Amino acid sequence: MTRHELDRIDLKILEALQIDGRISNNDLAKIVALSPSACLARLRTLEASRVIVGYQARIALEQVRDVMEVYAEVTMGQHLSTAFRNFENVLLCIPEIVEVVRVSGPFDYLLKVVVSDMNEWKDISQGFLNTENGVVKLMTLVVMQPIKTAAPAPLRPHTSKARRALVRNK
Repeated sequence: MTRHELDRIDLKILEALQIDGRISNNDLAKIVALSPSACLARLRTLEASRVIVGYQARIALEQVRDVMEVYAEVTMGQHLSTAFRNFENVLLCIPEIVEVVRVSGPFDYLLKVVVSDMNEWKDISQGFLNTENGVVKLMTLVVMQPIKTAAPAPLRPHTSKARRALVRNK
């Protein structure tokens, strides 16, 4: 993946969009101190170059349905690329699994799963917890209370350092 050289205005645009993806172009232009047409041109460039890959609504899912979030630590029996690929293909077919990352450490995958209740999670997990898929261990962590979710990612390295300094000074 090619990294794009972004100037401070591009970064300001991205930071503003992370906070409010529906901000109007006029309001965005004011924040970044550009004319609306120049701001829109930069936005289109960021979209065309795939720095911005899409826009989504954050939904209060608990207002729509019963929700139980589960994180699952999955350990594979074999560390072969074919075993990983086969298991990943299984995970991609399960819509309740909303995030999957392969990690280093004592387990191989961390899954974020959104289900209605423990019975639904049991049904889903038993579907991929078998030797055919190569899974030898599954640890389930049920979310009791979300503390920080969908926070904007720091776009500038010094931003996170500045935040750490603020925390130390409290």
